[in-house]
Amino acid sequence: MTQRRSGSSARPASPVLSGLAAEGVSVWLDGLTRSALADGSFATWVRGGAVTGAVLSAAPVLREVRARTGHPYREQIDTLARRRTAPEAIVRALFSHDARWACDLLAPVHAAADGLDGWVCVDLPQDTGRDTPSALAAAKSLARVVNRPNLLIRVPATDAGTDLVSVCAAEGIGVNAALVHSVDRYTDVLDAYWQGLEHALRTGRDLSRHVCVVTVEVADVERAVDRALARSPGGNAAGPLRGRAALALARGVYDIHERALDSGRWGALRRAGARPYRIGWSGADAERPAADLDMAGRIRHVEEIVAWRTAHLLAPGILTEVAARAAPDGDSLTGEGPTAREFRALLRQRGVAVDRLAGELTEHRVRRLRRHGDGLLAAVRETPSVRAYG
Repeated sequence: MTQRRSGSSARPASPVLSGLAAEGVSVWLDGLTRSALADGSFATWVRGGAVTGAVLSAAPVLREVRARTGHPYREQIDTLARRRTAPEAIVRALFSHDARWACDLLAPVHAAADGLDGWVCVDLPQDTGRDTPSALAAAKSLARVVNRPNLLIRVPATDAGTDLVSVCAAEGIGVNAALVHSVDRYTDVLDAYWQGLEHALRTGRDLSRHVCVVTVEVADVERAVDRALARSPGGNAAGPLRGRAALALARGVYDIHERALDSGRWGALRRAGARPYRIGWSGADAERPAADLDMAGRIRHVEEIVAWRTAHLLAPGILTEVAARAAPDGDSLTGEGPTAREFRALLRQRGVAVDRLAGELTEHRVRRLRRHGDGLLAAVRETPSVRAYG
């Protein structure tokens, strides 16, 4: 079983966040932008202990670039454009700059947590090749340019992405396996991570520097399951199952997590220096405009999904509401594997094919990430300075 240890450098000012921290639950900001870095709000959250990690991705940056004429990325874009830097390289530079900034702000958290928190997750560049060697080269390049110990490369947990997780683990590149929509996919990622660690051990590497965080898309799955239940025969009678899929998925994943940490395989890796890994619960909040967020549902997920060495990934608006009015229930995942399996059996009886839904959700999210990346690249290309010097 997981041993409980300190996970942050400061106690959160909010009683809600203090309660989560006491249960071993971190809060990471999903959708960090340069505005939050430049105006000091992210630093304030970090110093107050409210936030102990962050996710940098294209969607919120794209919204900021499109919405504001004088957006905070403009000066850097203009400077690089005057040097006739390619638009793809400009986008990489934007993310690298913000990643270093965020990593430095979170460095005290990372040190106080003995390297078990204080992470910044950053997407691979949009122009990265989709084969594993190309993706690995891009991951190495991003890690080298940012050059911070608390950086994680965010990799979608597709079949190809799972292969990349293993290679990154073997190479000592911190990785965030994202877009996990099922217990089976979580198991695949965990096996890939451990394969990478075992390879690293055989080659004499220090396993204490090989890190993986797995992000599980609980809100995505719940929305899809609830829609499927509404369409199923006798959908009105499925009411008690609605709004329960996020918690059930979290319980199923955490059950695998608990059993994995009790396994002989993990024991051997732990004795060789491997560090415990963290699970993040996501609502894909950063990919949606604030007006489209399910505030009540996301608060409920934070209240319901509580267990040691996990993290909730929250957009700024949701983070504020959670800090003000959430009422976490205490540990709701430990020992709840049978409950998760019972829920999954009930879904099968209703004709809900969870595995098929998970695959479709992953494909949809990967396409959406690519659209956001393509959109950001297009927005940079349309910047007047880039058009003038390109």
